[in-house]
Amino acid sequence: MKNKNNYCVLLIKQTKHLLVIAVLLVVIQSCSKTTQLQSCWNKQADTTDKNLITFFFKEELNKLGHNFEPWEKTKYSIIGNIWVNQNRFLKLDTLTINSKAKYYSKIEYSKNTLLHLDYGNKELSSITNDIYLKQLIKSARYTPVYLLNHFVENSNKLDINTGVINNVYSINIGKIPVKLFINKSTNLIDKITYLTYDELYGDVITSYLYLSYKKSKTLSYPSKIEIKKINGKVVDKVEIFRLNTTADKIQLLDKPDNYKLIASKKNGKIKVKTEKFNDFIYFINLVHTEDKIMVVEFEDFMLVAEAPLNSKNGELIISEVKKIAPLKPIKYFVFGHHHPHYLGGIRAFVHKEATVLCTNISKEYVEYIAKAPHTIQPDSLQFEPKKLKTKTIQDSFIIGKENQLNIYFIGAKSEHTKDYLIYYFPKEKLLFQDDLCWIPKEGSIGKANARQRGLYNSIKELKLNVKTIIQSWPVESHKVKTIIPFQDLEKSIK
Repeated sequence: MKNKNNYCVLLIKQTKHLLVIAVLLVVIQSCSKTTQLQSCWNKQADTTDKNLITFFFKEELNKLGHNFEPWEKTKYSIIGNIWVNQNRFLKLDTLTINSKAKYYSKIEYSKNTLLHLDYGNKELSSITNDIYLKQLIKSARYTPVYLLNHFVENSNKLDINTGVINNVYSINIGKIPVKLFINKSTNLIDKITYLTYDELYGDVITSYLYLSYKKSKTLSYPSKIEIKKINGKVVDKVEIFRLNTTADKIQLLDKPDNYKLIASKKNGKIKVKTEKFNDFIYFINLVHTEDKIMVVEFEDFMLVAEAPLNSKNGELIISEVKKIAPLKPIKYFVFGHHHPHYLGGIRAFVHKEATVLCTNISKEYVEYIAKAPHTIQPDSLQFEPKKLKTKTIQDSFIIGKENQLNIYFIGAKSEHTKDYLIYYFPKEKLLFQDDLCWIPKEGSIGKANARQRGLYNSIKELKLNVKTIIQSWPVESHKVKTIIPFQDLEKSIK
């Protein structure tokens, strides 16, 4: 019995020793990783408070926008200078559009202060708390120095994971998860990633890839940076030249005496107004988005045309449709073209198992949006996934017999996008379209622009007998008509 007790005591002591060793190993490993972060800072960011790292950069910036086809980018060229240390980030640059128009901007960023003179502006931008925090991350598209210093200062708050090639350091900046990937062999940053939410594309990862490292007199720096946006769908490129140090005496902008960060803006008031056009055509005005949504009631189902910007608006439209016809399902959802004001709310209709009518040009784009994860701000399709159903329109698609709707593909003839659809009711001599007709509410009718000519020519080519044109956007702004006599369009042409 005594031997047994001695054995138990010995076993307990050995277990305690093993636990101590295990804890020490964890501490040593953690210290090693933290030491690597400091080593990275020494190689890439170490400078005194009295000096600034300075360099010249060239940037190729690509943006999605109201372009001719899905995923088409607008390209901008930027050149400028950066000054940075652990306390300040400054940028002075020139943006060129189409090799002609030039615009200038300035940024000064430091603790509790962001001064920003945006392109074409004469006064400083209003800065919210969210914009201030995002600038910390955005500075890393030109240099990791300022953001790296934030990681070092907050090393006690980091999550650290070991990979084969990189140690990965994670922290939240505001509500944005940011990850720093340090190469275990070189102690240099390979990439920085952050996760944000986009109301159209859902969960979006942006990656800064640091390439082609060079060494100045004292610091290592990436001479090339690739910025992969929207999960790699859009790529920007930055080149770094002439890295050096200079005295910290640079001042680009004067801080106003009454300077302060303002509260982040809240969403505006939702305003909805449903109008009955006739016994089977309705229009829902979403005043807060400036959109007019068309709802068509058939014998045993409903069709909805257009849903702006996001899933919330899609759900709002569905609730209004249910007030019109509570027992009829929404069989079809259709959008005039791929810009956000017309298909942004599509996921709500996918969840309702409506068939999406589109062209082959925009089908892949629809599939991407419908399948995109929305875990940060879940919508109905994220909570309850449904299979996307699509039907492509080649030239035209006719729905209904007594109450007939003809959908026509005019595409590039619209002079706006490659996937453009218009909607025509033969009996009513009514044509509904998104944003091609710009007739002023007051005053004389001016000469037709390219879009108006495209619409007019398409109507004539299709031999449509149109009496009235109704336009989806804009509902109230821009002082243009949304209910347009065809004679007004014809007058602008002639």
